[in-house]
Amino acid sequence: MDTDHLGLSGHSQGGVGVFNAISGQPHGGMYACAVSLSPTQEDWAEALKIPYDPSQTSIPTLVLAGTENDVITPEGMERLYKKLGGAKAMALRTDTDHGQMLYSGDGYVTAWFLYWLRGDQEAGGAFFGGDAELLTNPLWRGGAVCLPEK
Repeated sequence: MDTDHLGLSGHSQGGVGVFNAISGQPHGGMYACAVSLSPTQEDWAEALKIPYDPSQTSIPTLVLAGTENDVITPEGMERLYKKLGGAKAMALRTDTDHGQMLYSGDGYVTAWFLYWLRGDQEAGGAFFGGDAELLTNPLWRGGAVCLPEK
């Protein structure tokens, strides 16, 4: 295990756990990057007594959810994304529900980790540039990328 290059990923309540683990973590903390798949919408998480604060995020973070999601709405994803600090990317998988998201984002999750943990420039092409795959893939919509290159 390369303990100098750790990433963190979670789905649903695990996606909330990702934010709770990295919130307020200073740059150079334990985790180098993170992925949150279909995290529980902030107001719903608050009602369930599992609150989180994405505005406290400063490490590179990828958030993905489905358009047919019953845990976070597309509007909730956009609000969450706008609060994230640091490098970030977001997209919604069309015609995909909450449970399917666990398996639908694998390629982008892998590319995110390869880029931020291993410096793989080819994997970074999924996110960087005007023709970034995340922004042009017809299976995904609402793609947004705010990534300063390392």
